[in-house]
Amino acid sequence: MPHDYKILIDGKLTKPVRGGTMDVINPADNTVVATVPRCTAEDVDLAVQAATRAKAAWKNTYIGARAELLMKLAQIVRDHADELVPLETAQYGGPISKTRNFDIKFVPGEFEFIAGLGRAMTGHTISADPDARVMTVREPLGVVGLISPWNFPLVTAVSKLAPALIMGNTAVLKPASCAPLTVLKLAEYVVEAGFPDGVVNIVTGPGSEVGEAIVTHAGIDKINFTGDSSVGKRILSLAAPRVMPVAAELGGKNAMVVLDDANIDAAVEGATHAAFFNSGQNCGSPSRFYVQEGIYDEFVSRFVRAASKIIVGDPMNPDTMMGPLAYMKCRETAEHYIASAKKAGCRALLGGDPPTDPYLANGAFVLPTIFEVYDNSIEFMQEEIFAPVVGVYKVKTVDEAIDLVNDCRYGLCASVWTRDYRLGMLTLDQFKVGTAWINQHLAIVPETPWGGQKESGWTKENSILVLDEYCYQKHIWIHMSETPHTFWEDRIKLD
Repeated sequence: MPHDYKILIDGKLTKPVRGGTMDVINPADNTVVATVPRCTAEDVDLAVQAATRAKAAWKNTYIGARAELLMKLAQIVRDHADELVPLETAQYGGPISKTRNFDIKFVPGEFEFIAGLGRAMTGHTISADPDARVMTVREPLGVVGLISPWNFPLVTAVSKLAPALIMGNTAVLKPASCAPLTVLKLAEYVVEAGFPDGVVNIVTGPGSEVGEAIVTHAGIDKINFTGDSSVGKRILSLAAPRVMPVAAELGGKNAMVVLDDANIDAAVEGATHAAFFNSGQNCGSPSRFYVQEGIYDEFVSRFVRAASKIIVGDPMNPDTMMGPLAYMKCRETAEHYIASAKKAGCRALLGGDPPTDPYLANGAFVLPTIFEVYDNSIEFMQEEIFAPVVGVYKVKTVDEAIDLVNDCRYGLCASVWTRDYRLGMLTLDQFKVGTAWINQHLAIVPETPWGGQKESGWTKENSILVLDEYCYQKHIWIHMSETPHTFWEDRIKLD
């Protein structure tokens, strides 16, 4: 896919100062998809300077005009869908049926939703004193650094960029170094849409160099990061000396609880899709299944049969349901956890071995894998794998399942499957997670908030709540009487 990819700084599509490049690898066959710019801290500095110069004018731009530019960008993305779909698939391995029907369709809607939401933004008036008018107003933070992941490359980048811009911030955006292509195309669309110079800046390169340069730059007013929890902790430590706010949407070790009275057809279908959609590379995917003993044997048998029907192969083939992991290191990580499960005495019900098909064996493929697990404390059940690798565990009671769900350092999401909605609600109330479902898992739309707790991070993406991630609320007190009344007023009267 030959193309002259460029970064975006100060309204111009350009090359890095040092002219560095890096290859983007197709994880299905390890071929080079494209060569893209590799930036350094010098490019980050130029991007932050540009964003700083632009922030006053952008803050004072009528929000309707900001919304109009987002709407224009949405239409440009929609018009270029046929260009974006194969790029999204080639760079990280998401099946083309997914990138066509989910990722690239989601992006214009996100821009449009945020554009409309921003125009409805309000502050509050407060009845604090009869002699005063008290209010809050939302003000932009300034220059925000946005660091997005590779599992939904364009979706996650836009989910950060759109609310940052509508709230009046300028931005320096860094996509994942292994999957930057569609975000670099977005840079071209930003120029086409006519955004003012410096409002949007996009740089590419390794997180250890470019990402850290963004986080540590004195001109950055907030970081919004999605990715691995260990990297999130590193970012928090780097931001701490300046007490700079960090929004961190981090890892998950998500759970699905299936109770005896569940609709087994729905539970099996929901489990199969949620666990193996996007090859399990979804921070909300369930990888721990706690199934009540009365339904356990039937659920597990049918879950295994359903997962065995998933078509794994060339992500460019419309019939493929599951492609490779994003890069070979991800496959190595998954194989480590598979080996650890075997060592811990878990029984492989499906998969558990490297693919034998020559095409799959040469790529970053991991087959759908299901283990029967007998100890919730093992590494396999406690650490995020981010692959199509899950464990099933038999429980006797709802209380036992709740305890096991919460026995984890992560707290992103969980679901419970039951026909008893009262029991379902009582169960959700006890899950220590940020997102929870009854008879559903993975339902996410722009109107609903997304985020976790514990080591899954403390932030919200999507919904009206995301606006507060990109502004601060200033309290304004206007005293209406001629003289403020104080405790000292009779003692310090002037002659």
